[in-house]
Amino acid sequence: MLVPGMYLVNRYEILEKIGSGGMADVYKAKCHVLNRLVAIKVLKQEYSTDATFVRKFRVEAQSAAGLSHPNIVNVYDVGEDNGIYFIVMELVQGITLKNYIDMKGKLDIREALNISVQIASGLSAAHDNRIIHRDIKPQNIIMSRDGKVKVTDFGIAKVADSTTVTTTAAGTVHYISPEQARGGYSDEKSDIYSLGITMYEMVTGRVPFEGETNVAVALLHIQGEMVPPRELEPSIPMSFEKIILKCTQKKPDRRYASARDLIADLRKVLTHPDGEYVVIPGAIPSGRTIVMQEDDINSLKEASLHRNDTKIVSDRNKEETKVQKKQPVKKVSVPEEDFDPEDDDDEEEVNPALGKVMMGLGIGGFIILAVIIFFIIGHAAGLFGGGLFGGKDTETTTESFTESASAETQENVPVPDLTNKTEDEARAELKDLGLGINVQKGASDEVEEGKVYDQSPAAGEKVDIHTMITVYISTGKETFKLEDVTGMDYNQAQAQLENKGLKVNLEFENDDTVQKDRVISTSPEAGSQVAEGDTITVTVSEGAKTEYVNMPDVRGYDLDTAISMLEDAGLNYNGYSSDYSDSYDEGEVMDQSYSPGKSVEKGTWVSLTVSLGSRVRSYTATVYFPNPFGVDIIDENGEAQVYDEGQVTVVVEQNGTTKTIYDRYIQASELPAYQEVTSESGTSGTATMYINGNKFESWSVSFQ
Repeated sequence: MLVPGMYLVNRYEILEKIGSGGMADVYKAKCHVLNRLVAIKVLKQEYSTDATFVRKFRVEAQSAAGLSHPNIVNVYDVGEDNGIYFIVMELVQGITLKNYIDMKGKLDIREALNISVQIASGLSAAHDNRIIHRDIKPQNIIMSRDGKVKVTDFGIAKVADSTTVTTTAAGTVHYISPEQARGGYSDEKSDIYSLGITMYEMVTGRVPFEGETNVAVALLHIQGEMVPPRELEPSIPMSFEKIILKCTQKKPDRRYASARDLIADLRKVLTHPDGEYVVIPGAIPSGRTIVMQEDDINSLKEASLHRNDTKIVSDRNKEETKVQKKQPVKKVSVPEEDFDPEDDDDEEEVNPALGKVMMGLGIGGFIILAVIIFFIIGHAAGLFGGGLFGGKDTETTTESFTESASAETQENVPVPDLTNKTEDEARAELKDLGLGINVQKGASDEVEEGKVYDQSPAAGEKVDIHTMITVYISTGKETFKLEDVTGMDYNQAQAQLENKGLKVNLEFENDDTVQKDRVISTSPEAGSQVAEGDTITVTVSEGAKTEYVNMPDVRGYDLDTAISMLEDAGLNYNGYSSDYSDSYDEGEVMDQSYSPGKSVEKGTWVSLTVSLGSRVRSYTATVYFPNPFGVDIIDENGEAQVYDEGQVTVVVEQNGTTKTIYDRYIQASELPAYQEVTSESGTSGTATMYINGNKFESWSVSFQ
């Protein structure tokens, strides 16, 4: 076990333990190379000597390190230090989705949709890299403080391969897919099932299956029926319920083919909450609508008066009702120790309620079929035309029947693929097949404006003629206002924009007014309408442009000339001090704080030393400086001032002669403790200190 203060590979300082799992502990740490906080997952000591566990741990790292997506926790580093195996990950400040659900009871529909889209986006990125998570659950979803959702803990993820079959059921039992519970093959659709269970819990506040043991829960995933979400929470849109039910189908081929398809339907819920775009393969339709002409309806009313025909139908109804009755199903308790997922032969039991529905549909269909047959036979015999009841002549009736029979006798037709067709093209194609059209409009990122981007039922599905086909016409990409990220740190701005589905192109330039690494501007500008997938150019400040100049040689010049030379070179004069010199005459600059010819930044402050001439005096005094900073000083207006920096000047008066021994603009921390001064006599003198021209203090000095 690691303790705070320990270092891994002389880089990561352990700060505190923040979590623990089956194989590893998680610590908060600081990376001293990049100066950032990270999370470090460390393999538990009891497993670090086990080659199998170490191999699994490395596989986890290799799998996760290949992923880079705003909705996946990033992996920064993988390593080993004296037998300690670890993974360095992004530290996300927030709580798990499980804790969030527990706090709120159940989530608002819009919030649940937003979270679901982000989870699915992360899974889509992983699946595109052939990585299956195998343990999707609210405990492995982190809600960051800025609202971003991240999938973490690819602890049992494994690079997908068409020949890979798991031998043990991985995942958590309340969210496990039926195929995982059986110990069979698992793929992307297993993650989609677990996400479906997670969505169910978000909107209802509970998981669909509970049991006294893990085996009991796993058995329910394999053969149990969940309570539909809308029975627990009626406010759930019908389309959202269908999405959840499609995700949690027992057979994988009835679920969404990909996370990308799931995202497309989730986004439609916001604009079409009651739409019929969610199609579950193999599901039984709730009913059919037969479009009939007014003459046909009147004929059916007449046909219903023939009691003999009605009696035939009634008798058949009774026979069907007898067949419909079933023996009650006997419930069998399965002891935990006898449960073996491999014994399941994958044959699904028929739900009694579903059987009744199918029987009812069969009876209803038979009644409709019998009446239609009667109507057609009557039409052919002229019962409803010019024959028995008068009306049109026989030739006209025959032609009319011939044309009608060609359409009415056709049981069903395959729905054509209308994708990328215009509304007029789709309407014409459906009309030729005897199908109706219902036009809906919505945004699409993939199909251009004015063309079909989706349809229901799906292409290839067989339907009765006159069935209404819903087509969705693209209004172009869904746009939204570009948020203002100017002034932000560019890493934060990039993450924020990418979380909106935008691509970011970074450009760097010098700016004297914007702090380094802050965003100067974006193109397009904030407030512009943009769409997912658009590229935003973000201009980032590199700070003020640094210019370099060569330091001039000002030695030998008088002070005024030296100052002018510094200013001409783009440098700043920072005051002077004095000293004796046998090489330079009194009043000449004898030294400078930067060597002549040295390359320095433009604007650098330069201090000078001015010669006092040859040292011919034999008396010296040490002048100790008082501290004028941080205390009240009376200025020329008689008002008290407090300075923490300023021009400090010290003069010494002796025998009527005044000499400046110190004159510099300094910070409080730069004030020297003393300055030595020489004199021709051994008498005493008076030292006086000024700050910004205001007298601070006078004191006596002695020359010896």
